[in-house]
Amino acid sequence: MSQHKAEQQADADGPTPVPAPTPQANLDLEDQERPLAATVERPVVVAPDQVDQASEMAARGEMSGALTALRNILSREPGNSRARAVLASLLERRGDVEGALLELGRALESNPDDVTILCARATVLASRARYDQAEVDLRRAAKANDRNAEVQVQLGMLFSKRARWREAIEPLLAAVAADPARADSQYYLGEAYNHIDDLPAALAAYEAASALEPRHIRALKGIGIVLDRLGRPAEAAVAYRRARESQNK
Repeated sequence: MSQHKAEQQADADGPTPVPAPTPQANLDLEDQERPLAATVERPVVVAPDQVDQASEMAARGEMSGALTALRNILSREPGNSRARAVLASLLERRGDVEGALLELGRALESNPDDVTILCARATVLASRARYDQAEVDLRRAAKANDRNAEVQVQLGMLFSKRARWREAIEPLLAAVAADPARADSQYYLGEAYNHIDDLPAALAAYEAASALEPRHIRALKGIGIVLDRLGRPAEAAVAYRRARESQNK
């Protein structure tokens, strides 16, 4: 058939039918036309932390329930050191000091250089005058992280409790360097300097503590004591009055 006759036959038959779009084609077309703003991401829902839930139960006075919840967590996750630390804290609050130390010891079995757990155990030990054991833990913590302010201030406090005032100064200075905003580091530094009779340094440290925490009663009393020792009774009286006012608020 010639090209001319083929064209005549096509005209007689009518226009060539266009195939209907497939469902997939329709979807593709919708995707192209859909504005970007219409794409909405669903928020990720995070389940509440079970350790935090147990802590909240304890805060509400549901101590037995909190202890049970924490023990259930540890039965599934024996290496959960945070759960053990919270459990130990609750046990200590109930007067079960040995139980608290047992849990902290178990936490350290899986991670012997966990600074938080070492500090927690040292605190419990020091509260029971087991200073030698507390010092071992704090020195291990300092070896793991010597720039941790909590480690250094606890070490300084421990030396202060044992009247090792000169030894207390170095870790307390390290604590101040690690976190200048901690009033307790400055206060205990003032105590150490006062006990070795470095009165200007003691006054500066006490004043730094009270500047960070204006109602720090012990720091204000420390200022008064040092000013008295420096022969400045009028200024000492002002510091004592501020301490009394803070105590009455």
